[in-house]
Amino acid sequence: MKCMGCGALLQDTDPLQDGYTPKLTNKLCQRCFKIQNYGANIASQKNIITEKLLAKINREKGFVIFLVDFLNIYAEIITTYQKIKLPKIMVMTKSDLIPRNIKKDQLVKNLKNQYQIKEKIIWVSSKRKENLNLINDILAQENKVFLLGFTNSGKSSLINALTDSNLTISKRANTTLDLLKIKTPTGFIYDTPGFIPEHFLDNMLPKRQIKPVVYQLKNKYCLKINDYYLASDVDNNMILYLANTLNVSKRLKKEVLPKQLEVLANSDIIIKGLGFIVVKKKALITTNIAMDLIEIRPTIIGGKNE
Repeated sequence: MKCMGCGALLQDTDPLQDGYTPKLTNKLCQRCFKIQNYGANIASQKNIITEKLLAKINREKGFVIFLVDFLNIYAEIITTYQKIKLPKIMVMTKSDLIPRNIKKDQLVKNLKNQYQIKEKIIWVSSKRKENLNLINDILAQENKVFLLGFTNSGKSSLINALTDSNLTISKRANTTLDLLKIKTPTGFIYDTPGFIPEHFLDNMLPKRQIKPVVYQLKNKYCLKINDYYLASDVDNNMILYLANTLNVSKRLKKEVLPKQLEVLANSDIIIKGLGFIVVKKKALITTNIAMDLIEIRPTIIGGKNE
């Protein structure tokens, strides 16, 4: 029997391994029970390797629904999506968190152009039940549907919204541990372990709709985001699309920031796991954030990148 929360095989011999439960008649492993009932933050012992999971899915026959989080779209995620050989669609989750100033159709167009995505991109909200009918249509048409995405992309929330399942939802990577076949009103869907990025800041999910914050940042100031700092060598405007669980403030520069980034006008600075910052003017950006946590792209919000 598999745990109905994470898909791990249930076992009653080793409390330190995934799938442990004191009674094999239980539907949940002990880890999922504690996460669901007590909000525990318990790491899995299992290391999900992206390439192995991709190879396993690509050997199957079926259709892939690939979930992405609006705040966290970057090269590693797009590269993983492009490696999927099965027919597929990209689904932008958590549309209820998207700022009201963003035109979703234009954003989809920008993403398709920038990342050369040929397949259809749709929006869904598990919370508001937005566009769930489009997912149900796919489940009705396809014999075998796999739900893929990086950790915290909203897979378990979507399945719980589509069905009466009780998948474990947690802010910690990784919650689902094995393929889990789930019946829906219109067909079957296979939940999969979430891909884990090579470098990202975990457990930084927003709790409510994102409200972009604009900072007019003179070059003698810097932005403080939790324990991270960013500064511009010219007076600049920065628009923050970040998880609203972060503490953000403007501070006078007190020390030299060790890392440097050359950023063109109308660029996004992606901080993997946190969101992104739109930089309006060409600048030399200094920061103390590790370079493997940062990526630069032409802004997906709009504006000429130059």
